[in-house]
Amino acid sequence: MKAIKYLFMSALLMGFSTGAVAQDGTAADVAAVKNLIKSNPADLAKQMKAFYSKNKKNAENLVAFGRAFFEAKDTTNARVAANNALSATKRQCSPAYELLGDIAALSEDGGGAAAMYEQAIYIDKTNPEPYRKYALVYRKIDPDGAVAKLEELRSVKPDFPVDALIADIYYRSLKYGSAIETYAKVPQNQMTRTDFIQYANACYVAQQFQKGYDVAVAGLKKEPNNGTLTRLAMFCSNNLKKYDEALKYGDALFNKVHKDSVTFSHLDYLNYGNAFIGNDQPEQAIEQFKKGLTVNVEDPSAYADIHKSLSDAYKAAKDFPNAIASYKQYLNTAKEPDAIAQAGLGTLMMNWARSLKVEGEEQMNEEEVNAYKEADKVWGDLVEKFPDAAEYALFQRGRVNAMLDPDSQQGLAKPYFEKLIELINAREEHDATDNSRLESSYRYLMSYYYSVAKDNKSALDWANKILEIKPDDEGIKKVVESLSKSVK
Repeated sequence: MKAIKYLFMSALLMGFSTGAVAQDGTAADVAAVKNLIKSNPADLAKQMKAFYSKNKKNAENLVAFGRAFFEAKDTTNARVAANNALSATKRQCSPAYELLGDIAALSEDGGGAAAMYEQAIYIDKTNPEPYRKYALVYRKIDPDGAVAKLEELRSVKPDFPVDALIADIYYRSLKYGSAIETYAKVPQNQMTRTDFIQYANACYVAQQFQKGYDVAVAGLKKEPNNGTLTRLAMFCSNNLKKYDEALKYGDALFNKVHKDSVTFSHLDYLNYGNAFIGNDQPEQAIEQFKKGLTVNVEDPSAYADIHKSLSDAYKAAKDFPNAIASYKQYLNTAKEPDAIAQAGLGTLMMNWARSLKVEGEEQMNEEEVNAYKEADKVWGDLVEKFPDAAEYALFQRGRVNAMLDPDSQQGLAKPYFEKLIELINAREEHDATDNSRLESSYRYLMSYYYSVAKDNKSALDWANKILEIKPDDEGIKKVVESLSKSVK
């Protein structure tokens, strides 16, 4: 902060007078300099000497020259013009310091930029731009300090919409909760398009979907074909399960918004497709998801959600082979899929197997058998990848093998249910899920020992275990009574 201290000292030494300085030059000079910068002749510096000489007391024109250079990314000449403006005003030109701050900010010299903006504010406390720019560069160092600077602006200019600037600082600092609270204080008739976009997006990121939807819709009343607000309205509608609304905004985004004003992302197609899914239109959803997969992305994992949604769409359309293929793509592209994601493939394969059942036929057809075997393999892989999911996987393997061996003659499910019982009973406390799995396992083993092994004693033991879980089950009571008699 030494730079600020020295600037303040120099201002004190030179006096506080900001009286009018004699002006020279004309507005036409600014236009001429802009054309000169655009043409960029070899003798640019030589030609500029004439304009500087003619406008040596016209700080307004000199700053305008600097702005023109700055916009052309020529910071060297922009700095020269700004310093000429300071010389013309005995270093009392707020816009010149603001321009020097912009030059420092462009060079990523945050400290230097803040010092220049501070000096611009010192000279003209009513100009909001240096406050705003100071806050923007200072937010990276101290967001709260940036907000405090904007509160200074409120104290000297109470009618200025400071809350919108503070909300912008919070938004750029990724403090979305604070941004939402502050934007809520800004009258919507004073909001800019950027305010609406940032407010709605902050709500979306914070999962305040209803508020995000309301803000996006309010913004669209002012600018009906704004692509970003249309996109946010679609995203929020989907999360609110307002699928008709999501379809409306999706149609607007892809077919009504001017194509040059928006670049479609894979997320746009994902959300539009999900709106079709929610509206029971899987074929249209599939079309959108496929388009989403054609959008270039840097990280292939960005496609994971599309593959998952595409699988859901194929499933809704009863196209299980494609649903399974898409789900495998989802697992291949997702970053570190967890046990639940892996289990989803097994569930999908079991659904496929059930769909292959031919009504009226008792025997499984070959396709059905193969589908169940594929599901069984998934559950086996799940145990190896996620040992903590062993109980769930064993239960599913027991169910699958019971279907593959409906009369239990081969006892295919037996080892899986036995292992499951061992794992669960190794714990002293059982929850409802544990008891449900134990009951299913006990019933299978009771049936196996009674009908296949012809071992009524073992069958009775398993029946009694069921009775421990469901003491009021009249059916099991009768089974226990019957088996007890046969054993005696």
